[in-house]
Amino acid sequence: MGKILIYALIACVGLVILAAAFWFTNPLGLRDKALANQIVKMRVAPKRLGNPKNPSDYGMSYRDVDIVTQDNVRLSAWEIPASAPSDRTVILNHPLTTTRYGSDEGLDGVSAEFLPMVKHIHDAGYNVVMYDHRGQGDSDGGLGRTAKGIETPVGAGVTEWQDVVASLEYVLAHPQWGDDEIVFMSQCMGANATFLAWKNAPELFANPQIKALVANQPTLSYNMTDRFIRAKTGIDLVDRVLQTQREKYGFGFADALDTVPSVSVPILFAQVEKDQYTFNPETGQNDIQEIIDAATSENEIIWIGPDHPNGFGTAMRFDGYQYFNQHPEQLLDFMSRQFSDV
Repeated sequence: MGKILIYALIACVGLVILAAAFWFTNPLGLRDKALANQIVKMRVAPKRLGNPKNPSDYGMSYRDVDIVTQDNVRLSAWEIPASAPSDRTVILNHPLTTTRYGSDEGLDGVSAEFLPMVKHIHDAGYNVVMYDHRGQGDSDGGLGRTAKGIETPVGAGVTEWQDVVASLEYVLAHPQWGDDEIVFMSQCMGANATFLAWKNAPELFANPQIKALVANQPTLSYNMTDRFIRAKTGIDLVDRVLQTQREKYGFGFADALDTVPSVSVPILFAQVEKDQYTFNPETGQNDIQEIIDAATSENEIIWIGPDHPNGFGTAMRFDGYQYFNQHPEQLLDFMSRQFSDV
């Protein structure tokens, strides 16, 4: 029995040594190939999260509704009417690796939940439509074991522009809200998708009912992916990931610098300034500054972090998805200034 344990221990040590050798020597590029494939899989078929709470948990009445995109993907959504009749509607989407609810797992130990923020918006007199993007939450899409209904990859902002278009068409065709003035509140991947929707469907987004866009933490996707991979693996792999994604799925990363100039309404940006995935230590500025500089419409920025007004969080990225839960004043002020006087 003792010899068996010794042999087993030797075998385990041998496997550890082999694994370490594989990691550090990268034989024939096999390590990089395996990692690139895994990262691409995480992007196009992320873990599917549920929606553990709904608007009624915060005292809001709502309806479960479906929104169908032009490429026939069913999006699961909540339709939340204001407490009193309103002619103002907010369309809300979400980041990658979350749902319309958010994510209890979050990122780097920080969770995200959007319903407390939505409660503030609702109480300020707005109707709200919030939906799960394709392949996430309760919506159709996804690939392989994560798929529901029609199979389609998650695009991290590249394919989701079709979801944004569908959400707008849904509101414009709504029997009660079809004539409402509209603000988009789009987050991270959802913000990049909204920029692209403006570029790809300019006539639809020229509708004068659309009054503004809140872009919470949009990204330069190449830069963020690069920093994320380096932080988690210590390896320079972003170009391999981009190449693999293009070869397998036919699309690359979202390009906010190309798409944000198409947005034609006022934009409120919000960003955790020292977020490690979007802050460039060489220039001393966050990537969002390049997006702001590329925007052609009037805009404002709310910087989030312990060193900024309201001293919030610890400079972690997902702090940006909790900030308006506790500090909605600037958000609500921006929204109120965009609508027509009654």
